[in-house]
Amino acid sequence: MLQLRGLDHFLPDLLAGLAATGAVEVRVFTVTGPGVLAEALHWADDPTRDALWFEFCWPPFPELIARTEFGGRRVVVRVHRIEAYEAPHVAQCPWPKVDDLVTVSEDMARIVLQAAPLLERTTRLHVIHNGLDLARFVPPAAPADPFRIGWCGSMIARKNPTLALEVLARLLEEDARWRLHIAAAPGERLVEEALLRLVPRMGLGGAVRFDGTLPAAAMPDWHARNAVLLSTSLHESFGYAIAEAAAAGCDLAVLDHRGAEEFWPEAVRFGTVEEAVRLICAARPHRWRGLIEARHGLDRQVAAVLALLADRRPPAPRERLVPIAHGAWRGVFPLREPADHIQHALLSTGAFYEAPMLEDLRRRLPPGALFVDIGANIGNHSLFAAGVCGARVLAFEPAPALAAHCRATLAANGLEGRLTLRPEGVGAAPGWAQLCPGPGHNAGRTRLAAGVGAGAAGAGTVPVVRLDDVLEEAPAVIKLDVEGMEAAVLSGAHGVLTRHRPALYVETLTEAEFGAVEAILRPLGYRAEACFNRDPTWLFLPR
Repeated sequence: MLQLRGLDHFLPDLLAGLAATGAVEVRVFTVTGPGVLAEALHWADDPTRDALWFEFCWPPFPELIARTEFGGRRVVVRVHRIEAYEAPHVAQCPWPKVDDLVTVSEDMARIVLQAAPLLERTTRLHVIHNGLDLARFVPPAAPADPFRIGWCGSMIARKNPTLALEVLARLLEEDARWRLHIAAAPGERLVEEALLRLVPRMGLGGAVRFDGTLPAAAMPDWHARNAVLLSTSLHESFGYAIAEAAAAGCDLAVLDHRGAEEFWPEAVRFGTVEEAVRLICAARPHRWRGLIEARHGLDRQVAAVLALLADRRPPAPRERLVPIAHGAWRGVFPLREPADHIQHALLSTGAFYEAPMLEDLRRRLPPGALFVDIGANIGNHSLFAAGVCGARVLAFEPAPALAAHCRATLAANGLEGRLTLRPEGVGAAPGWAQLCPGPGHNAGRTRLAAGVGAGAAGAGTVPVVRLDDVLEEAPAVIKLDVEGMEAAVLSGAHGVLTRHRPALYVETLTEAEFGAVEAILRPLGYRAEACFNRDPTWLFLPR
């Protein structure tokens, strides 16, 4: 195992756990330059069974990996929060030379894929949760002081310690017995000085106790003396201190940062000072030890690492469910190709693609109404219509892989009952068209080449229907994203538009395409009212 000075704090328990199994021989190398890596390569001298584990994707590791010939030895890199979320090192690492990448959470895996979307084509991506040596963290026999709150971490802005002062100030309004104990390592001068200034400014001098920088050996006893651990971090990949406190008997109050839901129950997460105060006042110590034993014991982490080392299967991308939200609505999106333009946007934002347009759509699509999605792609707009709006969806998507993905998107959210999916193109007349896939990074550019004659089905051709022939029910809204076939689709929907007068969202990439669309719609009484999105999508409403 190769480590760097100052970035070795997550390894000791894992090293001891692996060595204790007797299944592997482990040696640690603290890398200061190429010579130490050469020494590690000499020690790991059997390429058929030996592996090199790089702890953190941090300089000089990416450069060393790039210029080293590993001779068939297994190369494993474990990525933590800082190098993926705050630095460019993950994006710059030569992943084709790495066999396995390990992250500590699904959320971190998503962050890694944002930075390196092609990674899984060459490298196996694993999520292995951190493990805790439960023998070190044991609840006390005697009850802890019920008014003692713990806060621990480095004095850095990400740890957000001033929020802990706000929570304490609000608690003291209820009861003067509350105390906040801070065990903190040095960090950023700005944060340290701000905290020291605010304590007397907020009248907290007698209620805040600075316990200093404690060694790791002292942390179990420190946690055991607290009734509650207050975590105010803006982001954690896991949160060792939270797990340690829970194992030692503390109740928890955890700021609901990105990824917190993967580890910590809703019952301990807060978003406001008032929510934190309610959690702390209702604290019940000792209730989360079982959660840590079941999910985060060191034995589970060790077993997962041994399974990784035993698995020699080639890399293969796997579907991941990306959390997605719009207002109060919560759902998931199946991620199959992180490099794809739309999927990468969903992965990066946790929000619907083209959300401003969809928010406008929400105003026009009542629950139970029919939304017609022509060019549904992977189901972004269909999911919004069915999930956020509560509408029924008739989706047209001629590309088989995209149609299957669209169906999977709604099924992943329990909404398949609101979807009717037709794997067909839509045009001016029934027939066949040639399917022309978009580039690998943007399946949204998939288009149909018209002109294939009736009955000319063959390789790469898809059926085309006319909307007037297949749509009898009144749609509230129709969306068209058909890469140049807008005029053909609208020409085949003259009866639908005349009878039902739905709102239309039509993507037109060029002025010529917009002119052709307007020439069809203006005689029907439609006018362009607004434009959305990077690829201009016009809202047409009937007068």
